[in-house]
Amino acid sequence: MLKLFSVFLLLSFATNAQKNYPLLLDKYMQGQENVYEFSGNVLVTQKGKIIYRKAFGFANREWNIRNTIESKFRIGSITKQFTAAAILLLADNGKLSVDDKLSKYFPDFPKGDSVTIHMLLNHTSGIKDYATLPNFHSLQPISVSKDSVVALFKNQPYNFRPGTQWSYCNSGYFLLGLIIEKVSGQDYGSFLLQNIIGKAGLHHTAVDKTDTILVNRAMGYTKTPAGWRNANFASMELPYSAGSIFSTVDDMYQWNKALFGNKVISAAMFSKMTTPYLNYYGYGLYIDSLLGRKSIRHNGGIAGFFNHGVYFPDEDVYIIVLSNNGSESRNIANALSAIVFGTAVISPYTHKEIKIDSRELDKYVGKYITTDISGNINIELIKKGDKLFRKAGMSEVEIFPESNTKFFFGPRTDTQINFIVDANSTVVRTELIRNGFVSELKKIQ
Repeated sequence: MLKLFSVFLLLSFATNAQKNYPLLLDKYMQGQENVYEFSGNVLVTQKGKIIYRKAFGFANREWNIRNTIESKFRIGSITKQFTAAAILLLADNGKLSVDDKLSKYFPDFPKGDSVTIHMLLNHTSGIKDYATLPNFHSLQPISVSKDSVVALFKNQPYNFRPGTQWSYCNSGYFLLGLIIEKVSGQDYGSFLLQNIIGKAGLHHTAVDKTDTILVNRAMGYTKTPAGWRNANFASMELPYSAGSIFSTVDDMYQWNKALFGNKVISAAMFSKMTTPYLNYYGYGLYIDSLLGRKSIRHNGGIAGFFNHGVYFPDEDVYIIVLSNNGSESRNIANALSAIVFGTAVISPYTHKEIKIDSRELDKYVGKYITTDISGNINIELIKKGDKLFRKAGMSEVEIFPESNTKFFFGPRTDTQINFIVDANSTVVRTELIRNGFVSELKKIQ
């Protein structure tokens, strides 16, 4: 029995040893770079050790300068967790309370007696998000005063009665930045550097400024039918405490360690920050589940940059994806998470359309449903002439054959449908492949 047990242990070790996670992670990321032109930096850690860390693409296309691990990226709304931590540090020091009314700091703000700092932190204030207003995009290139930004949303009708619903709100985090300044007597950026960023041991993170000469700055880019172009210029006055910080992948990992290690705020305040309130949102963080595991995460998008950080506290796995060309960082982070946890993920590859007998399409027509990593998905396939289409409401989108049984949704989408057939060419299983994940499509009609 002892000999059998020893053999079992050796076999288990050999199986795990075969999982070369850095190689698997790199294979996936090489696919992202080669097929979808991913540009940015990626870092994956497990139990306090970096298992994958790599730079891709260009920091500056005009000078043909590639990204390095030291490249600095605008992190967009990931800024919100820094703002939340600053508010909670002030609460730790007795300077304010999360139960304080907005009217305490802005006496003339409409319904200010009904809104608390807690509601600003977890997006339940009902205040109109200034990023949704019609004139928001026209203001992005302009250096706008803080009072002018507040004036944009101050007198807008509330979306709902404060505290009763959830709606993502940049305006709330803009107000939090102003509260930090009022309470501390310092400007937002200086307070963060001294009390949050410095405390966490970050050396390449700060509030970005339009006129700053920033060493190792990654520029933001956008893909158009005519090719790559510079992303629209965005002044940092408008995002402010809702999205104006820049950082590196190494600093973001250090930040995660400091925040979760209670080196920035107290355990009691950290508990408030990571409590899932409405819509699984805490303070500057989503607290929900991914791949059947507790996850704490946030996106950050701004002018060519799209980023995603996710932490699995029970497994001590942290993944940060910073992109400077609008790549689907959240989908990438999800796939990297799956690879670390041993779930099969199909790496991106180039799809090539072929011609097939249109009679083959008849057996694929129908309505299907599946549940994948993103939730429930309904798909209806119809045949028109000699082509197969996905019907969604009034729109019909052609899907293209790459074999008699596999179809892809377009040259720059990572979605395919695979029909598995038996020896009689009868469909026995249908699969949806989306962002590398495979799920069964069940035919319902």
